[in-house]
Amino acid sequence: MAQARQLEQEQGQGSFVQSVKSELFSPEKRQGNLNIALSLSVFAGAIVFLRNFGELLAV
Repeated sequence: MAQARQLEQEQGQGSFVQSVKSELFSPEKRQGNLNIALSLSVFAGAIVFLRNFGELLAV
């Protein structure tokens, strides 16, 4: 019984890992993932910039 449960968990983890790998690293989805990463980095950079130098932008 315990071995069967462990086997099911291992198969479940394998399918999750496989799906994550297929979503992140597949060549046909790479351009979209790069666009998302670029957008998030620009957004985070804008937040950091405004938190540090926001008072200089006030008129």
